[in-house]
Amino acid sequence: MESILLLLLTVIATGGIGGSVLLFQNNKKLQEKLKDPKFIAMSEDEAIGKASLKAQNLILEAEKEVADLRQKALDDNKAKRQELDDEQRRIDTREKELIARSKSVDERFDSLESKEKALEQAKKDVKNLRAQVATKLENVANLTKEQAQEQLKQEVEEDIKSYIAKSIKEAEKKKKISSQAEDKAREIIIDSMQKSATDYVAESTATTIEIESEDLKGKIIGKEGRNIRTFERLTGVDIIVDEAPNQVSLSCFDPIRREVAALALKKLLKDGRVHPGSIEETIKGIKNELAREIKRTGEKIAYDTGFNDLPPEVIKLLGRFKYRFSYGQNLIKHSLEMVNLGAVLAAEVGADVNFVKKACLLHDLGKVLTHEIEGKPHHHISGDIVRKYIKDEKLANAVESHHGDIEPQSIEAILVSVADAISGARPGARKDNYEDYVKRIKSLEDIAKQYNEVKEAYAIHAGREVRVIFKPKVASDDDVVILTRKIAKEIEETQSYPGSVKVTAIREFRISEEAK
Repeated sequence: MESILLLLLTVIATGGIGGSVLLFQNNKKLQEKLKDPKFIAMSEDEAIGKASLKAQNLILEAEKEVADLRQKALDDNKAKRQELDDEQRRIDTREKELIARSKSVDERFDSLESKEKALEQAKKDVKNLRAQVATKLENVANLTKEQAQEQLKQEVEEDIKSYIAKSIKEAEKKKKISSQAEDKAREIIIDSMQKSATDYVAESTATTIEIESEDLKGKIIGKEGRNIRTFERLTGVDIIVDEAPNQVSLSCFDPIRREVAALALKKLLKDGRVHPGSIEETIKGIKNELAREIKRTGEKIAYDTGFNDLPPEVIKLLGRFKYRFSYGQNLIKHSLEMVNLGAVLAAEVGADVNFVKKACLLHDLGKVLTHEIEGKPHHHISGDIVRKYIKDEKLANAVESHHGDIEPQSIEAILVSVADAISGARPGARKDNYEDYVKRIKSLEDIAKQYNEVKEAYAIHAGREVRVIFKPKVASDDDVVILTRKIAKEIEETQSYPGSVKVTAIREFRISEEAK
C-alpha cells in the first residue's frame, strides 16, 4: 500500500513540476516580446490584458496536461496493482499445493516407517520360530541339523538316481519302438552310398622324385648352386637333395607349385640339359600346360555334374581339386561322391535335387585357397566365393553351413551337411596317421577312467567302441546307467570322430562260498 501512495505522489509532483516549467518558458517568451518595439507602443492596460489572457491560456493548458499525466499514472498504477494481485493469488495457490503435498509425503513416510518396523519384527519372530522348530525337531528325531541335512541329501540322491535310471530305461524302450524308422533311414543312407560310390585311387601330389644316380644331384645343384637357386626361385618350392640316396624331395605348402616343380624336375632330368636357361624355359612350359590341365579338369567336373554355366573363376577352382587332398581323400572324388549322395537324399525327402547337387559340388571350394587366405576356415571361404561369383545367398548358406558353426537356413543346406558326414565317415574314405590314432584311443579311455566308480576302460574296434568295467562294490546298477550316459555324452561333446562310438558298461558282482 505504501508503494502505491508513493507512486501517486511521485506522479502529482511530476505534473506540478511540468506545469511550472511551462509557465517559466512562456513567461520568458513574453518578456522577450515586451522588448519588441511593436509592444512598447501599447498602453499599459492593453499589455496587462493581453498578458493576463495569455497566462490564463497557458495555465489552462498546463492544468490539462497535469490532469492527463495524473490519469495515466492512475491507470498504470491500477494495472500494476492488478498484476500484483494476480501474482499474489498464484503464490497463495502454489503455497497451498506445497503444503498439501508435504502433508501427503509425511503421511506416506510415517506409513512406510511403521511397515518397516512391522517387517523387522516379523523377521525376528520368524527367526525365533524357526529356531524353536529346529530345536523341537532335533529333540524329536535325536538328530542335529547337519545330520538331518546329510540324511535328507542321501535320500534325495537315491531318489534322483532311481528316477534318472528309470528315465534312461524308458528312453531306451522308446528308442527300440522307433527302430523301424531308424531301419528305414539306414536303408536310405546305405542305398544312397551304394549308388554314389566312386573309385578311390590313391592319388597324391609328388613330393619325392626318384633319380637314377647320385651324380644327377650335382646337376640339380649346379655350379655354385646356380641351378637349384634358379629352380627354387621360379617354382617357389624348396629342394632337399641330401635326405636319402637316389631321391630328391620337394617341399612346399602349395600343391600346385609342388606339382609344377615335380613335372619340371622330371622333364629336366630326362632331357639331361640342366642350366638356368633350360630351367626357366621348362618351368614356363609346365606352368602353361598345368593351367590348361586345370581348366580342362574344371570343365570336365562341371560337365559331368550338369553345371556348364558356372563362372570361369569357379571352373578354375574346381580344376585345382585334382591336386588337393584331405586326409588322403582327393577333392574331386569326394565332391563327386557328395553330389551323388546329395541327389539321392534330396530325391528321398522331396527337396530341390539340382540345388543340393550344386551345393555339394561347391562346398569345398575354399580348401584350394586356405594357404592363400589366412584366418578363415575353408567352408567360410567357399561361402564368400559363391556370394562373389554366383550371387546366390541361399546357395552360399548351404555351402558354408556344412560344418555346423553356421545355422543352416534350408532343408537343402542340412542335406549337404549330411552328405558330407556320410562321405567322410565311409570306411576307407580317409586315412589317419598313427600318432593321431593313438591319441584318440587314449582320450576315449581317459574320459571313462576319470570316474572313481570305474575300474578299467578299453577302446576297441579302432575306437568305435569303449568297454567300461565298473567296481561292483562302489557302483550300483543305477550308478552304472547314469555314468554310462555321462561318458557317452562327454565323448560326443569333446571328441572328433567319424561315425559313432558305442559305450558298453560291465558290472559283475561275484560271491563264492565253499561248503565243507
